[in-house]
Amino acid sequence: MKLLIKNATLVNTDEIIKANLLIENGKIAGIGKDIQGADKEIDAKGKYVFPGFVDLHTHLRTPGKEGEEDILSGSTAAAKGGFTTIFCMPNTEPAIDNEGLVKWVREESQSVGLIDIYPVGAITINRAGKELTEFGALKKAGCLALSDDGFPVDDTLVLRRAYEYAKMFDLLIISHCEDSQLSRGGSMRESFISSKYGIAGIPDIAESLIVARDIELAKYLDAKIHLAHISSAKSLEIIKRAKKEGVKVTAETCPHYFTLTIEDIEREGFQGNFKVNPPLGDKKDLAAIKKALADGTIDCIATDHAPHSLVGKELPFELAPFGFIGLELAFSLTNSYLIKDKTLDLKDLTSKLSTQPAAIAGLSNCGKIAQGYVADLVIADLEGKWKVEEENIASKSKNTPFLGQELEGTIEHTIKRGKVIYSRLKD
Repeated sequence: MKLLIKNATLVNTDEIIKANLLIENGKIAGIGKDIQGADKEIDAKGKYVFPGFVDLHTHLRTPGKEGEEDILSGSTAAAKGGFTTIFCMPNTEPAIDNEGLVKWVREESQSVGLIDIYPVGAITINRAGKELTEFGALKKAGCLALSDDGFPVDDTLVLRRAYEYAKMFDLLIISHCEDSQLSRGGSMRESFISSKYGIAGIPDIAESLIVARDIELAKYLDAKIHLAHISSAKSLEIIKRAKKEGVKVTAETCPHYFTLTIEDIEREGFQGNFKVNPPLGDKKDLAAIKKALADGTIDCIATDHAPHSLVGKELPFELAPFGFIGLELAFSLTNSYLIKDKTLDLKDLTSKLSTQPAAIAGLSNCGKIAQGYVADLVIADLEGKWKVEEENIASKSKNTPFLGQELEGTIEHTIKRGKVIYSRLKD
């Protein structure tokens, strides 16, 4: 089947053009103003077309906690948010630390058939930080990246061996930057507010110390390292310096770190939906994150989509689990908070949500709108508005601090390999 997207404004990292776009056999077959002739047409007049978004950091809770999210609901949420490829983290029950589980997740995701899902294998068995997993077997089973996400690898010698083996098998190590001794028992960023209410705090150096350690080790070994969910100004200073020195380091942040601060936690009465790890920083951190996105210190935006049950998030703040959902919100938050205030432009949005994460993961045939590329595309209305309400969230879990907020920027259609997998008109 041939699909024609008419009157499109196509956004790549290096250009924005107006043209028709023809899709055939799952690939982009032609781009031009005079292209016609298709079995189906979508009129994208007044809308923008981006390469399908790629999320390097998603939690699908499968296996083990399918009541909070499963592969179908997570895929549906991703498609609704414009994500055509996601990487799911291994902090499941049991952990995704062996070839069999990787194959199972891949097969289940292919059976659902909406988006591409790449399991991120664990660095160590059961994410315990002691014994390395079988890197070669995990790569063969379909892993492109490894992480003990949720836990740092505390033992530096174990981490060294992980870097060395990752180089051998061309696997990306995704670092969870948290000094577990400094963060132990904490619930929010250590600050005047945490002291005021007697809540155990997590200092910003719990992140930046591990950022510095992991970068120095990567530099010593000439290895590549990707730093997850960066949240603090201190960490950014270290990353920026390392990049200038030529260290093979990339970094992501998440929408909540450029939209929320610890003041929001206090203002909203310490609701569990505002609890996340790393914890929300202060206004200085938020400003630094935005600046780092603009100057390239931060390479991409990831969601850290973390579904939790209503029961869990209704616990007192100190007892509630960390994290909240993000797949359906990331584009709208980026548009509302970064595009509208001109921190980033539309070409930057393509870079942060599509091109850069695809490149970091080693995906060569997506992240760009060009003839011959896989037709993974997002059609968005930058002026469209929607209200975040439980009934219009596709994820099984509804835990987000943005409930009740109106956001600007709607996903109109998500296309995977030439097939429309989400259309807002059908909501």
